[in-house]
Amino acid sequence: MTGSGTTRRRFLLGLGALSGAAALAACSNTAPPGSPAPAGTPPPPTTTTTTPAPVYEGDAALMAVAAALSGLVGDLLGQAGTGAGQGRYGSVPGVVTAFLSGAAAQHVAHAEAWNRLLTNAGRPPVDGYPLTVEPVLRGRLVAAVAPVDLLGLAADVTATVTATITAIAGRATETSTVALAAGVAPVSAMHGATADFLLGRPPTAPTDPTAGALGPDALTV
Repeated sequence: MTGSGTTRRRFLLGLGALSGAAALAACSNTAPPGSPAPAGTPPPPTTTTTTPAPVYEGDAALMAVAAALSGLVGDLLGQAGTGAGQGRYGSVPGVVTAFLSGAAAQHVAHAEAWNRLLTNAGRPPVDGYPLTVEPVLRGRLVAAVAPVDLLGLAADVTATVTATITAIAGRATETSTVALAAGVAPVSAMHGATADFLLGRPPTAPTDPTAGALGPDALTV
């Protein structure tokens, strides 16, 4: 019995040793989590997500033009008013500085109203001033050296806004678009008339109220 018991114990110990060796071999053949890739292995491809540019059609395209133009004019006149207050353009009468700053604030408010209309229609608001005319208009502000240059710029850009919004009122099909255009156009026309008055120009009515209007093709998005 003793010899049989000893033999049985040796047999079980042998099985235990074999099981331990097998487990050790299995562990040694499996790379631990997070181990670096072997040298020469190319990195995994990276994926990037590009947000497509918004597409504006129909009334949304008209709203987008109005939002971009109103925002651009508000920005230009705001910079002109700030520069005038800092003496950048020589001695600027206080009435001119006040006009530029006040008109700028109203155009910015108009841009926000157009963007709200876009959002209500399920379209994204206009980001920035994506218009083909932006570089030329900014160039005029950069080239300005006197109050008369600022007023001339104000007269021209507000005339463009008035013509564009008037054209939108005639082309739009949505009641909300027409209603907002009907409220914005007279304010912009008042700005133009004020700039002309400060320049000493006689008041005149345009032969074609939509001459110089920007259309959807002026958008760069």
